[in-house]
Amino acid sequence: MKGTYILLLKLEKSVTLKHGKKTSQLKPGYYAYVGSAMGGFSKRIPRYFLGPQKKHWHIDHLLDHAKIAGLVMFHGKRLEEKIAGVLSSYFEGIEGFGASDLDVKTCLFRVDPVELFSLLGGFRENRDTRRPQKHRGKQDQGG
Repeated sequence: MKGTYILLLKLEKSVTLKHGKKTSQLKPGYYAYVGSAMGGFSKRIPRYFLGPQKKHWHIDHLLDHAKIAGLVMFHGKRLEEKIAGVLSSYFEGIEGFGASDLDVKTCLFRVDPVELFSLLGGFRENRDTRRPQKHRGKQDQGG
């Protein structure tokens, strides 16, 4: 399955991060990184959790300092520029991070997680709200 994803990252302490020809000072807090996996989520996403054998993308260097706090995937279309464009209207961006092949200034934003997930509701496409959701695990049987 291919598409676009957002990694929610938590940075515990300040870090000076070199990415490409730029250097950025990142403050502690939450960051959202917007990326695409047009070759498939199964090829891209595990490297973030397991660690890459070779650092290739800007995000690989940030993950040396940050913890993954969440992941949102949008299957199908490449929405990376669209999502980054919307996030840039609401959150502070780290200029030049992860956007070298795109028509946006950045793919990394310092975010408030509650505001981020509120905004993301507008990107959920092709959902059928009439279909009941399957629940996994033990359900509350209390009365």
